[in-house]
Amino acid sequence: MIVFLVHHVSEKLMIVGIDEAGRGPVCGPLVYGIAWMPAKVYQTGILEKLGVNDSKALSADTREYIYEQLHALPKDDFGCNTAVISADQISRAMLAPRKTSLNLLSFEAARSLLYQVFTSYEIEHVYIDLVSPESQYAAYIRELMPNLALTICAKADGKYPITGAASIVAKVTRDRHIKAQWGSGYPSDPKTKEYLDKACHSIYGFPAHIRHSWETVKRIYDTPSKCIKCTFIADTPLENDTSTSVLESLGILTQT
Repeated sequence: MIVFLVHHVSEKLMIVGIDEAGRGPVCGPLVYGIAWMPAKVYQTGILEKLGVNDSKALSADTREYIYEQLHALPKDDFGCNTAVISADQISRAMLAPRKTSLNLLSFEAARSLLYQVFTSYEIEHVYIDLVSPESQYAAYIRELMPNLALTICAKADGKYPITGAASIVAKVTRDRHIKAQWGSGYPSDPKTKEYLDKACHSIYGFPAHIRHSWETVKRIYDTPSKCIKCTFIADTPLENDTSTSVLESLGILTQT
């Protein structure tokens, strides 16, 4: 299930930004954030005055401070929402017989968030940070919202303050899900490497907050000194599987 945290606004004409946090880590969730603000408020430069920027360019303390400042804005001036996709959901989607790519999970999380705003307010423009070819991303969104004014580009979180706000909302939300002993969750982080080395059971593997579909994890599973190879016989042959796709079973698909 995607977890939504909502902060509403009452104005109708909105500038909207979308960004994610946690696409690359081997530990913890992938979090999508959306932020929206009335165009007339956005044009005052209030986000720049708060120091909003790409969350990766800010320290953890600064992100937390700005996050709280955003939520302290009048409810008519700012709204935000998050979609939290757990590591377990990612693993099940990417390793299922009917495999779902991380890109498709990302597209659907972004579209679901945006559709909630789209059905509540009039949108002037949407700025989205790029995670894949722009044409694919735009086409997926326009299946439900064909006439939206969209800008999808790399580094949008540093170019457009509303996307920077979404970036901060996503990053702080993810940080609050992460356990300190995991490190950053990125495979290159020494603390994360140390945690992975200790967390793997020789038969049962890793716990659910680890992304089992990541190459880092697969390499550990293929290391004889770390894991014992086991063969499990499925009750039902995979070729006869009639279950719904993982995307549908997770409830991520937007209902139309």
